[in-house]
Amino acid sequence: MSPAEIENTLRAHLKKLLPHHWVRDVYEYATLPGGKLFRPNLVWSILKDINPDLYLRSFNKSYSDHALLASSVEFHHCYTLIHDDLPCMDDDTERRGKPCTHIKYGQWQALLSGDGLLNISYQLLSKTNAPRSLEVIRFFSWALGPKGLIHGQVMDLSHEMTANFQSTLRTHELKTARLIQVAILASACLASDKNLQREKKLWKYSKLLGINFQLLDDLSELTAVDLSQHERDVNPWLHHCHECFSATMKSLQNFNHVSDQLKLTETNKIICEYYKKMLKDILDNQEIIENHLEKKISLLPIISLIENFSET
Repeated sequence: MSPAEIENTLRAHLKKLLPHHWVRDVYEYATLPGGKLFRPNLVWSILKDINPDLYLRSFNKSYSDHALLASSVEFHHCYTLIHDDLPCMDDDTERRGKPCTHIKYGQWQALLSGDGLLNISYQLLSKTNAPRSLEVIRFFSWALGPKGLIHGQVMDLSHEMTANFQSTLRTHELKTARLIQVAILASACLASDKNLQREKKLWKYSKLLGINFQLLDDLSELTAVDLSQHERDVNPWLHHCHECFSATMKSLQNFNHVSDQLKLTETNKIICEYYKKMLKDILDNQEIIENHLEKKISLLPIISLIENFSET
């Protein structure tokens, strides 16, 4: 599904669920236009891979189960971004090329719009009507709640994440991978009857994808010649270079292996697009990145693994 089609569905859901009040502007500013829309795209691609007939019946229907799930995942993601940017958390000033929500509208406005999007995500999920809808709601609330994504945020803000490399990986698993796992596993659950063998592989596939996503994102943050003090303090590649390299290599290799088993043609197209973007950032700035890492490693093996996946 194209980004424009996903955004149209997001708009339709906001129009239906938001109050007729000026605060609508805050919600719409925080969510639209969308960013990469990586996670809702995964919802649709998994459906197309697993149940193409249901995909055709669900396509362009704003209140099909998968349309509801895709918006739910994206609104949940947006809520985390609004809150992450607040002064009491990451204290950022720009998001998606424009001022953060709290900069544009104020802190309490941003805080409450984030709360609203969190609740909207569950409201949309409650409207799904598949045989496994209750299972999806339970999984969603566990993966993104106090033992999941929120605990990853706790580890990040308490600086437990930087205590050692294992804590960094655990934070990435909870804070980044869990929402990707929800997009993939929940889509599979709504698309078909239980298939334990496939869903175990999807759990591993989506976990590895989330860790790859964050480690490569951390690496791409080293493309600036002059790094901010915050980046120097928190970027794991600067503090655990060899561990990051080994973990990235292992995770990419394992992901490629599981991907070969699952044969998710449409989903792999989405991931290839992401990999190509990351690969371009790394190749265009390879020397800068390696200089920041004091030439401790070569990026060529990582580049090769990404290229191998993109060519399959």
